[in-house]
Amino acid sequence: MALGAFVVWLASRLLKRWVMRLVGRTSSRTDDLLASLVLSTITPLAYLGVAVWGWQSLVSELQALAAGAWLDRVVEGAFQLVAIVLVVRLVNSSLLLLLDRSLRRFGKDRQIATLQSLAPMIRTLFWLLGGLVFLQNQGVEMGAIYASLAGAGIGIGLALKGPVSNFINYLTILLDQPFEIGQVIQFGGHWASVERVGIRSSSLRSLDGERIVISNEDLLSQTIRNFGDLPRRRLVHHIGVEYQTSLEKVRRIPALLQQVVEQVPPAEFDRCHFVRFADSALEFEFVYFVPGGDYVLALNVQQEVNYQIMEKFLGEAIAFAYPTQTLFLEGGSTPPAMPSTGSSANSLQVISSKT
Repeated sequence: MALGAFVVWLASRLLKRWVMRLVGRTSSRTDDLLASLVLSTITPLAYLGVAVWGWQSLVSELQALAAGAWLDRVVEGAFQLVAIVLVVRLVNSSLLLLLDRSLRRFGKDRQIATLQSLAPMIRTLFWLLGGLVFLQNQGVEMGAIYASLAGAGIGIGLALKGPVSNFINYLTILLDQPFEIGQVIQFGGHWASVERVGIRSSSLRSLDGERIVISNEDLLSQTIRNFGDLPRRRLVHHIGVEYQTSLEKVRRIPALLQQVVEQVPPAEFDRCHFVRFADSALEFEFVYFVPGGDYVLALNVQQEVNYQIMEKFLGEAIAFAYPTQTLFLEGGSTPPAMPSTGSSANSLQVISSKT
């Protein structure tokens, strides 16, 4: 047994030196870490194998130990348990390391955060599998255990339907990434920034400052508008001028509005058109973009554009329209508010009133 331990020690030293020299030729750190994990598992397994071999040799030589079958089962069970623990640790560490390094290589920060959130579940899954393998190797009747787990699962599923549904929605948020922490979203008439996503519920902060706590199921059952991923914000505006505006000025207004927008960075002009004859105005529609999803920045740009439009129209003597209504009275008397014009009572009268 001592000789076997010495052989394992010598072989592990030589193997480690050879493997580390081999992986040292690459520039990646992933293979170095993976090699260290494998070596740190293989060496204890080798010592464990020597211990098993030594125990079996001892049992075969000593009849007293051979008579105690229960002791043999206990020792072998302990060896199997240690081996399963080492293997499960290796699988967990190696798998999570490879996934993390792969995601970092491609710069997928969202998936890295998701992996970190799911890491405890992945570890738990492999530990459960290892536990089932150990029980099966010990001769435990697994059919009864599986049936018990199935029955318990149905009962627990019915009792915990709500929490389980919220947890599944939590996984949906982690995997699908409909929004991230800090982004502004709109749902059910609410505007709020995301502060925390929990297993059962999510915490958001409204634009007025109130804290909104909503279950993940209720949140995902609604239409969510995410304004945090906007590459640029599209702003559409309508502006009206008086009908008395000359045709020459009307033709110049699109170019004037384009000039105004282009003078307000970082706004990006898109288009401007004379779209319709409204009830009280000649209506123009112009569109421009503001890069990014910052709502405050978009409002600041919109405010500056409005200032520039007022200044430009004042310089060009272009009047903004406001709602007016023209009434035509025929065959009636002159209204008391109107001064007498000396016309006939049956003449056509025109009254213009502002509303």
